[in-house]
Amino acid sequence: MDLFLPRKALTAHLQKLVDDGVIRGVGQAENFADIMDGATQANHRFVYVAYDKSSNLSAQGSNSIKSTETYTVILAWQNNRPARSNHSHGMDEAGEVKAAIEFHVHGWTLDGQYRSHSTGKPFLITDSPEAMYRAGGWAFYPMSFAIDIIRTRSKH
Repeated sequence: MDLFLPRKALTAHLQKLVDDGVIRGVGQAENFADIMDGATQANHRFVYVAYDKSSNLSAQGSNSIKSTETYTVILAWQNNRPARSNHSHGMDEAGEVKAAIEFHVHGWTLDGQYRSHSTGKPFLITDSPEAMYRAGGWAFYPMSFAIDIIRTRSKH
């Protein structure tokens, strides 16, 4: 089983928010790393999907391993955009988009081409890293989600 199957599925699931106009695009951890390194510019209202860690590892017999995989979705937001509030920072709208992402992912179960007997659990929201702020009014809001996975050894 592909170690990063949940990341691929999560990326495809977030694409639905692009189609609905909630966010403008979905990138990956390497795209976010380029932004943090200053190699590329951030894109307003984009999200970036990153694999964070495996935890709670346990053997489930000799042919399978159970773990909790944590993925973080990072919302890039330029706060110097005009706001609907009187605060002129765009924070109200950023909070609405962040909440929409959280509700879109929390409780979602892998489906379609990504579903197998070992990936039937839902993504659950978990503690997230702190928000990051950069020059130019940029804010990056991370949201972490965990999913329990059982990987089975392929039979050769």
